[in-house]
Amino acid sequence: MKRLIAFFGILCMVVGFAACSTPQTTDIKGTTPNVGNPGDPNAYYFNYKGTDIRLNGDMEVVLNALGEPKNYTEETSCAFEGLDKTYTYDSFVIQTYPKGEKDYVYAFWFLDDLVKTPEGVKIGDTQAAVEAAYGAEGYNGRNAYILKKDTYSMTIIQNDGAVSSIQYTITIG
Repeated sequence: MKRLIAFFGILCMVVGFAACSTPQTTDIKGTTPNVGNPGDPNAYYFNYKGTDIRLNGDMEVVLNALGEPKNYTEETSCAFEGLDKTYTYDSFVIQTYPKGEKDYVYAFWFLDDLVKTPEGVKIGDTQAAVEAAYGAEGYNGRNAYILKKDTYSMTIIQNDGAVSSIQYTITIG
């Protein structure tokens, strides 16, 4: 029985390492993805308690301003060298990627209507509010607006005519 338990333990470790042994996303040359310019002033962002939280922004600045999150997890990155980290605050989640000795914001999404986009859109808003803020060109005709700027994207998902999710990510490529 001990051998069987040891075998399954080793098998789980091998499968776990294999899942991250190659990057999930690579560019044409097979190198680490280019995620843009850390600190890019053109990146999507939102403001929380006077702090701009920006894609490709320095996570250390966010942590210094907002303090410790409600929840924190980390795991070996499958796309970068180092650890991917996830910080959960009361109304939003931030994911980071490592670059050198620093961590930069890779994605964030809202959890409730207490945070909003710089244009004022929040969870629970109507399709009309989204279109007033962003126009109709990003609408996919079903349930989402997908807006892109450089290597960044913002996705607004709707259910039953109301915003149910707002997500910002860096487009790897």
